[in-house]
Amino acid sequence: MKKIILTALSLCLLISICYSGTVTTSSITASTIITQVRYDLNETTEGYWKDTELLKWTDEAVRAIVSRTRCLESTSSGVTAIENTRSYSISGSFLDVEKVEYDIGLSGNTTEKTQIYDLDRVPFGKLRYKKEKEVGDPKTFSVWNNSLYVWPIPGSDQSGNTFYVYTIPLPSGVTLTTSPIETPAYFDTAILYYVKGKAMMKQNQEGRASTYFQMFESLCTRYRQDIMRRELIQGEPAQ
Repeated sequence: MKKIILTALSLCLLISICYSGTVTTSSITASTIITQVRYDLNETTEGYWKDTELLKWTDEAVRAIVSRTRCLESTSSGVTAIENTRSYSISGSFLDVEKVEYDIGLSGNTTEKTQIYDLDRVPFGKLRYKKEKEVGDPKTFSVWNNSLYVWPIPGSDQSGNTFYVYTIPLPSGVTLTTSPIETPAYFDTAILYYVKGKAMMKQNQEGRASTYFQMFESLCTRYRQDIMRRELIQGEPAQ
């Protein structure tokens, strides 16, 4: 019985780690959030709480959710490795780089080398490990000034291979009532909690505000997803 229980727990843990969520955005606009918040606050038309305030707090909520959950993870186009080049520009505005995969370009039998593997992220100052001139298949990466830095530096054998860079893009911003909510639909309730928390803060109801903020944080934690191909490809770097 204990073994069955442990197995079930292990499966639940595995599912929670390996779940691949969606970055499909919510189908609603900021106007929907504002209407629902006003209904909950029993103020159906603009009065004590101004639309500009509710809009600003909605934008804050979206940005806070993206920062906490990294739910907008996406992948850029594959970056091609170039001989004797250690830095590569990353296109677009982004919050952070979540993951970098390296494809050594093998085809057919890959039993001796893992074709695609994750690069380890290290602080920029430790990227080279005091071996700046070492050339070969990259093993580590850092991000500095919107550029991807890799080590070892690709040589002629690595030229043409591919880096897959997974970034956390910045939301465009909720600036109008017609602005779409860019986070996935399962965060809509969290946005409502955040905005109502800010509304209670304005009303000096700190206890109710704290409750809403706690529910906001709880939902962010609950629905924190590892998106895209986070569960794929386990293996050691090519030797």
